Amino acid sequence: MGARGGSPAPYRAMRAEPTGDIWVIVDHTGDEVEDVARELLGQARELADRLGLPAAAVLLGDDVGGLAPLLGQCGADRVYLAEDPLLSAYNPDAYTPLLADLIRRERPSILLWGATDQGRDLAPRVAARLSVGLASNCTRVDLSEDGLLVMTRPVYGGKASCNVVCPQARPQMATLQPGAVPAKRPDPNRQTQVLAVDVSLSFQSLRLRLEKIVKIPPAALDVTEAEVIVAGGRGAGSQEGFHLVEQLAHLMGAAVAASRPVVDAGWAPYERQVGLSGKTVAPRLYVACGISGVNHHVVGMKDSRAVVAIDQDPQAPIFQLADVKIVGDMHQVLPSLIERLRRLRQERGTTEDEEVLRALANVPGARQVS
Repeated sequence: MGARGGSPAPYRAMRAEPTGDIWVIVDHTGDEVEDVARELLGQARELADRLGLPAAAVLLGDDVGGLAPLLGQCGADRVYLAEDPLLSAYNPDAYTPLLADLIRRERPSILLWGATDQGRDLAPRVAARLSVGLASNCTRVDLSEDGLLVMTRPVYGGKASCNVVCPQARPQMATLQPGAVPAKRPDPNRQTQVLAVDVSLSFQSLRLRLEKIVKIPPAALDVTEAEVIVAGGRGAGSQEGFHLVEQLAHLMGAAVAASRPVVDAGWAPYERQVGLSGKTVAPRLYVACGISGVNHHVVGMKDSRAVVAIDQDPQAPIFQLADVKIVGDMHQVLPSLIERLRRLRQERGTTEDEEVLRALANVPGARQVS
């Protein structure tokens, strides 16, 4: 399948040979690089090495130059750094023309973005300005034999996948789901070249103005951006059973996720689905409740840093991934766990990951997996 722009592009590469750097547009919080940016830099480094090209990071913000060394350690040969007070918070009126002009000037061959709230908003705007294609919400990228970027994305509501290539328009652009590729360990010996980008913005030129930032409760976070996730599966048995999953997530300050049978039953919305036909996640902690662990689900959460599994089948495949496994009916296990965590919150005001794991490990029937 080929992606085409609607009008002649500002620049086009009529051959598949690489013509410029592999770029990653960096998601950050101002003082910390988001995990998805680290993942994409590792992917860009791999593609760049295979093509014999440099990998670069594009960093926009205000007083964010201190993040550049880490971007180099994660794989960027150079960092394009644009700093201005008007870039301190995401504003498409500022980010879109700045990025489009930089791309026209530097002519990268491939651009990778995280399929985050910002990436999903910004990437299509820049693609439209450049009249190039964009493969959105990809689960993987690779290279064809002739050097084209092959972008794999779900179609038909996640029931199938297709490969997308852009044989002519440049740059080739894709947004990748957070957690779709594992982040590589930073190399402290890697150095990077920082290139300052001229920024000419005025407050009067911005049609959108930031009035205030409203923090989203953890339970309402997109599961791809959550640090802690509690997921429920077929073992919930009913909408009422799934409410136990939601209660546990609330106490842990976690996002709620679900397996496909739960979504199909209508107990949770599709945007909460984790798995092959849903979203790919890589949180610090993933608690799977009543999820047997078929490959369809595991492919979406296998890169979680710590996994707790609760299932009444001692042979459930999910236990092969678990750091803590609890063999038991979630309808009996979760009320006990919820009560333990409520006591912890009353005593300490919060619950850290270690305390949660300790409480889980002390639930009857639980054991640590070596």
